[in-house]
Amino acid sequence: MTHKKRGLKKLYNLHAWVGFQLAFIMFIVLATGTIATLSNEIDWLIFPELRSSQKPEKAADAMQVDDWVGIYQSISTAYPNSPITSMTKLDSEYLTFRVVVKDDSLHNRFVQVDPWTYEVKGNIPRLTVQRFFRDFHRYLFMPAFPGLLIVGPLSILLFISLYTGIKTTKNWRKALWRVRVKQGKRILLSDLHKFLGLWGLWFTALMAITGAWYLYEFGNAVVGVRFESNPPVVQEKNADITGMLSVDEFRTIVTSAQNTHNDWEITAFYNSFSADQTMQFRGVSNSNPVIRNRAHRVFVDPQTHNIIGAWSPKTISTHAYINEYADPLHFGDFGGFWLKIVWFVFGIALTAMSYTGVKMTWTRTKSSALTRTQKITLPVFILSLIAFVYWLLKFI
Repeated sequence: MTHKKRGLKKLYNLHAWVGFQLAFIMFIVLATGTIATLSNEIDWLIFPELRSSQKPEKAADAMQVDDWVGIYQSISTAYPNSPITSMTKLDSEYLTFRVVVKDDSLHNRFVQVDPWTYEVKGNIPRLTVQRFFRDFHRYLFMPAFPGLLIVGPLSILLFISLYTGIKTTKNWRKALWRVRVKQGKRILLSDLHKFLGLWGLWFTALMAITGAWYLYEFGNAVVGVRFESNPPVVQEKNADITGMLSVDEFRTIVTSAQNTHNDWEITAFYNSFSADQTMQFRGVSNSNPVIRNRAHRVFVDPQTHNIIGAWSPKTISTHAYINEYADPLHFGDFGGFWLKIVWFVFGIALTAMSYTGVKMTWTRTKSSALTRTQKITLPVFILSLIAFVYWLLKFI
């Protein structure tokens, strides 16, 4: 065997080892991430309160000040003695607006408002499909430590699988178009594995890069380095803040916030309930939909209602700027429903590769018994199940 062939054999063995030995945890993380891509749409099917009415033909593409005021007024009318904690525009126009109200009767529930008619559609539990799969995918229901420390390194394994797969795939031009279905299970699995892998190279690379960024972000947080700057601090604290704002006061505040940045859309409002905590508006650039919908921010003094700070992609640090691209690229929620479908389909393909790789190895070794390494990874799921119980208690 030549030196080159020995090297390829080692790469192939590494590719098979990574995919086979760590198959359980990799499959779960890939599958939950795939479902999380369309989790809001699944919630749309489950909860009628999430379904907005038809967007009017003359409606603006972006939320306007009058839209924010209309929604605020509807909530204030429906819950006159309950201050609004937050208001959030979800990522698609067919989803209703999400509002959190400080009211005992709405403990752990979201109030949903139609963004076009301002009708209060009702309320839903905060434990949604979206919340379940996002937290399962990212943390395995655990706290950031050890959850992110378990999930994050899988991005490195994706890089290894990507590199070793490319290096050991022969005749890739044929493999791009060939899936032989009549020559036995082993050949079918091999062809399907290569077919999915080659067409999904860009997607696997994107998941590995964004996953590695999350790991890098977590590593910095562990050593006390934050990508975001601290928000501005209210200097004079002279009053008790109840969080109750009249409709006129809210109109004045949201108008000032809107005028603080050019070419942006407000996507969220966070109220203040203490004199030293600012109100906050978050938003996204109209000309750059890929960046996360919080890259623009405006901070408001809860006593004077004056603007005391603002962030934009041009003023935040380089690390913070890059960080704002991670989630949209990872979940594909920056280009509407059909782009999510693309991410979902390629997510299924990537998850299927995990399955076909395991089946190929089991077929080749003629053994279905768990290996020692596979058994070692099983306690992770026991920890996840225990963590799920405590995670679930937050929503009860």
